[in-house]
Amino acid sequence: MNLTIEIEDQEDYIFVKELLERLKGVKVIENKYETIEGLPVKVFEEIEKYGESVKNEDLISKKDFFKFIDEEICRLNSQK
Repeated sequence: MNLTIEIEDQEDYIFVKELLERLKGVKVIENKYETIEGLPVKVFEEIEKYGESVKNEDLISKKDFFKFIDEEICRLNSQK
């Protein structure tokens, strides 16, 4: 099981880290990169870069998207 805790105050961090390390089976792993909503900033940068590279011919309509989804649901249900 993983748990992410963000602590802003350095003194509180030290206290919480020492407390957690006393528990059997607990490892404290420091996160040395900036995150947004629990994900590394790099993930959002890469998504933005990908979004900028998408061209109109790469897109499908909402109607075609749902048609594809319906076909996949039917295909998966037929395998049962």
